[in-house]
Amino acid sequence: MPRVNKKIVGLMKNDGSGELKTEFVGLRSKMHRVRVNGEDKMKKCKGVKYGVVQRTIQCDDYKRCLDENSGASRAQRTIVSRAHRVYTIQQCKLALIRLMTSGI
Repeated sequence: MPRVNKKIVGLMKNDGSGELKTEFVGLRSKMHRVRVNGEDKMKKCKGVKYGVVQRTIQCDDYKRCLDENSGASRAQRTIVSRAHRVYTIQQCKLALIRLMTSGI
């Protein structure tokens, strides 16, 4: 795929560096998985730390959540500061959930 639009403002660009995207699973905004040429290229999950997404969320979890309308929660640790005191807290976040749409 030619990269002629790479530095031209306002035109469509190829964000896959010319590689063919073979599968896309989008659950909601900023919560998706992209497979390029048969291998997993990108997993995104807003609100959940990058390391937690890469280590604990498998690519089949996205598809299972979409097909079965099930969610997946994951635990993550975070360093927070309250009133000039530093704490380490563990949060249980709802990592994957499908966007519910009305039956139009």
